[in-house]
Amino acid sequence: MLINPTSQTQLNAGDFFVMNPFLSHELKARTPALILSLQVSSAFFSSCYPQIEQIAFDTTRILSVQNPDTCNMVRSLLFKLAYTYYGREDYAPVKCASIIHQLFFYLLTTQKHHTVLEKEKQAAVTKGTRIWDILRYTEEHYTDKILLSDIARRENLDLYYLSHFFKESVGISFQNYVTRLRCEKARQLLLLSDYSLLDISMICGFSDPKYFNKGFQVQYGCTPKAYRKDFQNARLEPQQKSMLTTQEFLSESASLVTLEKYISPKELLTEPSLF
Repeated sequence: MLINPTSQTQLNAGDFFVMNPFLSHELKARTPALILSLQVSSAFFSSCYPQIEQIAFDTTRILSVQNPDTCNMVRSLLFKLAYTYYGREDYAPVKCASIIHQLFFYLLTTQKHHTVLEKEKQAAVTKGTRIWDILRYTEEHYTDKILLSDIARRENLDLYYLSHFFKESVGISFQNYVTRLRCEKARQLLLLSDYSLLDISMICGFSDPKYFNKGFQVQYGCTPKAYRKDFQNARLEPQQKSMLTTQEFLSESASLVTLEKYISPKELLTEPSLF
């Protein structure tokens, strides 16, 4: 599932999504999900199509059920690009650049998009940079007593404005975000360590164990004690057995092996037709 502060989109195997720059989002899956991700700076097109800096896609999701031909084309180009990149064949950078241009040509000619005004673009850059700085600072200081008023002073912003700005950008209040971050760190310690619940509560920045228990119950549907017990007794749901909820990147060799499960040698040798 792809989540941004204003909407939630259900994605299934074979679907694709396009993210415009500086858009806050979160990915959630009930079971481990394998994702092939491509990030391209607009500067990549500066010499041939600088106008792309002013373009934003209207359609951010491409569903395989509704658009099988489009998904097949995107899939073919992305897989070929990834295989070329990880394979490190001769002239791979040139071939990768060619495929990226093909992919974006296809998206621009088939997917709805609009031109973004410079003022709108700069506002998005400022907003994205600011929220990134705030989230990074929170990640580094979640074990301390951290308040939104501290962030407001640091950013030289009005507290009321920052409160609304954060919720609009992230989708939840600042305090709920901090609690969720602390609970996730605590969950990892519950699985990876034998620290006591009190120690975990203090390590993760909770001022009182009761707040730890309450926040954890809201986030995971059970108390920290029950969560650890269920893990030890192999009663946790599959997605909650994972030590981490963040991304795990495959090595180059593992990526090649994985790609070969989804794309045949014949497909790798066949040039996709965009016309």
